[in-house]
This record gives sequence, C-alpha cells and structure tokens, in this order.
Amino acid sequence: MNSASRIVLLVFLLSGCGESADREVSLGALRESPAGFTQAAPGMTVSLPEDMGPHRDYRLEWWYLTANLHGADGERFGVQWTLFRIGLRPGPYQEKESGWRRDEIWLAHAALSRPNDHRFAARSARGGTGQAGVTVQPFRAWIDHWQLESNHSGNWSLAVDSEDFAYRLHLKPRLPPVLNGDRGFSAKSTGGGGSMYFSYPLLAIDGEVITDGQRFQVAGQGWFDREWSSQYLQPDQQGWDWLALHLQDGRHLMLFRIRGDEPYFTGTLVAADGSARTLGADDFSLQPSEYRDSRFGRVPVVWQMQLPAAGLDLEIRSWPGDYWNPGQLRYWEGPVSVSGSHSGEGYLEMTGYAD
Repeated sequence: MNSASRIVLLVFLLSGCGESADREVSLGALRESPAGFTQAAPGMTVSLPEDMGPHRDYRLEWWYLTANLHGADGERFGVQWTLFRIGLRPGPYQEKESGWRRDEIWLAHAALSRPNDHRFAARSARGGTGQAGVTVQPFRAWIDHWQLESNHSGNWSLAVDSEDFAYRLHLKPRLPPVLNGDRGFSAKSTGGGGSMYFSYPLLAIDGEVITDGQRFQVAGQGWFDREWSSQYLQPDQQGWDWLALHLQDGRHLMLFRIRGDEPYFTGTLVAADGSARTLGADDFSLQPSEYRDSRFGRVPVVWQMQLPAAGLDLEIRSWPGDYWNPGQLRYWEGPVSVSGSHSGEGYLEMTGYAD
C-alpha cells in the first residue's frame, strides 16, 4: 500500500539527477485530488500486464516490494524497495526539446533490516530524462542503477547498491496476482477515496545481500504491491497500519487499518492455491497491544489479530529495533514475526506516528 499509498506526501523538485533534491515541497498529495487527474472509483478494474506500467492520468503510483530473507547460518534480513511516480499535472505529456520536464517526479526508497539494525537509502529523478521510468513488456522499473526487471521466462531480478548496503536478488512469482478490494478498487474509507491495488502475494527469492563488507547468500519470500490513485486519504485521516504476512500453512494475508475519526479496516486472505477473499471490518479484528518508544515517536509494535472464519488468532511482533525510514515525513517499515494459532513472517508499515 504500500508503502505510499506509500509516502508520497513529499514531492521533490529536482536538480536533475543523483540522490538529493533542490528543495522539498510538502503537498497534501494523499488527501487532495486536483482538477484534471483521474480518481480511482468503484466499478474500475485491473488489466494485466498493462497496469504494471505507469498511469500518467493519475497523481500517485508505486511499485513496492518487501521480503523476509534468511542466510545460511540463520541470519535474518528484511528488504524493502519502492519506486514512486508523482504527477505534477495530468498526462499524457508532450516531449520537450530539452528532454527535461517537471510534469512528473520519480522517487525510490530502499532499506535493509536486521534485528536492531535498519539502513535506508533514497534516490530521486525528474521525468523526461530517462533517469527513471517503467516499461511493461518486458517489465522494468528503474531509477539510475537501481532496478526491478523481468526476463523472458517471467522471473524478476532486483539490484540495489547504496553507500552501506546492497542486494542482488532473483524473484519468482509462485502465485498469480490477486485483486484487492472490489476487483482491484481498494476503498480507504466509507465516504470515498481509494486506489487501484493488486498484489503478487508470494515471490520465492534467493540471491546476495552485502553489508559491512560481508556477503550473505540468502533465500526467502516476498510480497509485491502495485497501486495507483489521485486521492488516498480523507481530511480526517491521520495515517495507516499495513501488514503483509506469510503463514507457514501456505496462506498469505494483507491487512490494513486507516486511522481517523472512523477507523477503516480491510484486507485480503490468499489461500495456498492462490484463490483470494476480500475481508471487511466485520470479518477480522486488528488491535495494537504493545508500544515502543523510538527515535521519532511512540509506535505500536505488537498486534493481536483474529479472523475466526479462517481459524486465525495471531500475535504479530516487530523485530527488536527502530525501523523508521527517515525524511521530512517519516514512516516505519520493518519485518515482523507471527505466532499464535499459526506461525509466519511478514512486514509492517505504519505512517502518521512520527513526532
């Protein structure tokens, strides 16, 4: 949801290339739907593979991967990679003679997590330069030398290099994509607003992680989200809590709570065979039970989740540590462990808690 959904409250006005921006402009990008942009709405649906590509008539979109990985000696790693596109005016765009335009901006966030250790890097690019973009066939999402791409067999690879960590991973989708919400329209309140949203709930992953001069051969599983919208939150909503879980019985679960005057709950339960069921607020409960004081604020790090119809009574616990992705508008992004009626692992994202 990503992550964005994910953190596109900032738009960077760029100097052209590299990892920094001239200045940061705060936009109510997740709460506003400016004139001219298309808004996701009930009745719309998803078309693949076309919707893996950019939607320039929408204001916000993201390609988002989280992964739980394990080394040969029991080391645990979490990986997050997100590419955002932010439209400053609706497309399609006319190419300009210089090849530069301020009609859209691209951002990427990358993180590598271990217990009590979280490392984050970011990149940014202006549209029209070729420095960042997404193509559909073959699928390729890139910003500078960071890229997620597919090959002729439909498998993916992810390459990220930053100052103090890197990873090169091979990813194999094991289940078909699932459409979240109503045929891909994911409401975010009872009164309107939402996104188009689909997920690849299970990616088998192997490859290499590099940190502190050490190389680790890793393997594990991941979750991939694809979302686009022009208005995500309502004015009374403060942020969200999002979970993607892999259970040991082969099921996968995405849940989120949007906090506001009237909290909004929804999710998707994916069976081991890939069939999916949309969950509403009457189907499950999700409540925090323990909090942690962290460098940017007090955050819930243990959650109780019950889904009686599926026999699930889970405790979801963040790894020890501080998993803030820093910036002017900060968000928490870190791995979790699952226990209770079923064991498992996954990822937790939280926004709107930072001081």
